[in-house]
Amino acid sequence: MIDTQKKEPVTQIASQEKHSETSAAEDEINLLELFYVLVKYKTIILLLCAIGFSGGFMAARMKGPTYISEAVLIPKESDGGRAPNLGAFGAFGGLAGLNIAGNPGLEKIQLYLESRTFNSEFIEKYDLTTEIYANAKNKWLSRAYREHFDTASGKWNEEIILARSDQLAGVLSNTVFKKNITKEGTLELKAISKDSLFSYKVLNACLEYLNNYIQTSVQTEAKENVNYLERQLFSIADPLLREKLQEKIAAEIEKAMIVSKEAFKVLDRPFCTNQHREKKLYPVAGAFAMFFGSSGLFIFLHYIFGAGNTNSESRKWIDKIRREMKRII
Repeated sequence: MIDTQKKEPVTQIASQEKHSETSAAEDEINLLELFYVLVKYKTIILLLCAIGFSGGFMAARMKGPTYISEAVLIPKESDGGRAPNLGAFGAFGGLAGLNIAGNPGLEKIQLYLESRTFNSEFIEKYDLTTEIYANAKNKWLSRAYREHFDTASGKWNEEIILARSDQLAGVLSNTVFKKNITKEGTLELKAISKDSLFSYKVLNACLEYLNNYIQTSVQTEAKENVNYLERQLFSIADPLLREKLQEKIAAEIEKAMIVSKEAFKVLDRPFCTNQHREKKLYPVAGAFAMFFGSSGLFIFLHYIFGAGNTNSESRKWIDKIRREMKRII
């Protein structure tokens, strides 16, 4: 009796484990079954992929190419190859003097290009508001241009209130201009737009205005420093101190002279190229999207309305999905 009672639970446990393993095996996804579904609906899947490829190609054509104008800048070097001793007035020391390895001049130029004040004054100087609206990636600006600008007369509708130049400064700095200081000690400045004329024009204008802006800033500061030092020179009798002041005056004069002709050097003048990666990217992306989307849909329908796992646990969830789908319909 004792042996029989011991064997029965062992048999029951073994039967339960076998049933559990069978259920788990039935509940597993069979990769060959999924492959069968793809082969079964291959014609429709291929047709949808072709539609996705064509749609991507048309989207790329509608978007059109992107035009990039690029220029390469380096800081201006002093003729004597010596950096002036600017002391406390060294805000433009990197620009005027010439430690190219550290590139302080390039960093200063980059700060100007990212400045809201600089970009706002630049937009006003060259009246770029309309062109920024026409070439902006921002959908609100683009829609405002399409709906309110009359291209025939070249005028805006009276009811629109245009954004101020300081509001458009961020658009110009962040979406049109791209800045990059390279390890070779140069500053790559790019203007990116869907209009080749605008890309070329805005980069040339930016270089011209940036040069004048830096020249004015440096020379104004140098003149103010010289005037201050000269006033101090008249009130000091100590010859050593007078000599130091004279050195500083000479340094300020040298700083102004360095940028008198040009504030920086342009190694490569603006050159415009077109970039149309969308012609390759959009069709391929469209085809892949349709392939994965249609494949997932057919596999889903196969499990809901076709074969697939048929054990009680899977069937319970399939029935629930069906009921929810009917409620939606």
